[in-house]
Amino acid sequence: MTAKELVVDFLKANDIEPEKTEFGLRFFLDNWSFLLWEDPQDPNYFRLTLPGIFDVTDENFAEAIMACNAINMQYKVVKAILYDFDGEKEEENASNIWICFEQILDNTPEVGDLVPRSVESMIDAADCLVKLMSDED
Repeated sequence: MTAKELVVDFLKANDIEPEKTEFGLRFFLDNWSFLLWEDPQDPNYFRLTLPGIFDVTDENFAEAIMACNAINMQYKVVKAILYDFDGEKEEENASNIWICFEQILDNTPEVGDLVPRSVESMIDAADCLVKLMSDED
């Protein structure tokens, strides 16, 4: 089974129904919206994202980069990235911060441990990033 299939089975077994989007499969957990990605060339690649947790403007760009860097240094496996919409939105240079969790799964992953831990780590990192950005004001 692919990473995506394993995670979808876990979600459905826990009464969470993912929905297909242009980015991947979206599901809601603990009042957060997550995206599960799929890489057809790498079926064992697990990438879960927590998109759009903080809007980035010209005024807070430097602080956003520093906050992402702090998250990336502090958390295992979790990455904070600046996602630039590059004309995809009405606002010119619209950007926001996404939190990502990535791993290569072996042949016997414990998805029942992986998904809750990834979700918990991502939410914790998102809360920390928002606090860092709020402290910059």
